[in-house]
Amino acid sequence: MSSEHAIEKVPLSEIREGDMLQDPTTGRWIKVTRTADDTASGPHRVYYGDGGEEIDSRYVTGLVNRQVRE
Repeated sequence: MSSEHAIEKVPLSEIREGDMLQDPTTGRWIKVTRTADDTASGPHRVYYGDGGEEIDSRYVTGLVNRQVRE
């Protein structure tokens, strides 16, 4: 039995560990495993995926797609 997923558009700041996020540059879905704040090069957050992906909040504008399990 397959699970249905809805997609919602949210600000990147609402993404939390465990969320499924669509990488805005590649279109691939990633599971966010951790986040880290970085202030060394200006305040921003980096989102890390379970496959080694990194999404830097400095390069994302607008809303991102997040899967919601129904």
